[in-house]
Amino acid sequence: MSSRLARQSLDLLTSSPTKKTNQSASHESKKQPKIKLPKINKGIKKVKHEIRYGRHQKTRALQAEIQKRDNPIEKLKTEEEALDERMKRNVQIMKRALRSSSLEKKIHKEVIQERFAKKTKKWSSKVEDSDSE
Repeated sequence: MSSRLARQSLDLLTSSPTKKTNQSASHESKKQPKIKLPKINKGIKKVKHEIRYGRHQKTRALQAEIQKRDNPIEKLKTEEEALDERMKRNVQIMKRALRSSSLEKKIHKEVIQERFAKKTKKWSSKVEDSDSE
């Protein structure tokens, strides 16, 4: 047995139950007081707020630290890829939104046919006039 353990066991055997030993007294003095919540309601709210939102601050700090470690070239590449994807998605949405309806297509065809008919009539009338001379 170690000398310290032997000394402790002898002290415990020889001491009376009410008497405190030097080591036990020193052990109690080394104990740190328990951390308790404040009795004021405002203090409790403050602690709860810190528990809730302090965690968020820690995660933000960790994310900022990770971002500092990241390679800036890779960061630029990922940003460009995200922009490209967003652009493609926007183009698809705009194509869908700007598609003409069947009625619009029908009206457009009619207008084009009328224009073409007018052009041909003018041309044919000019040609006919030149023949008659």
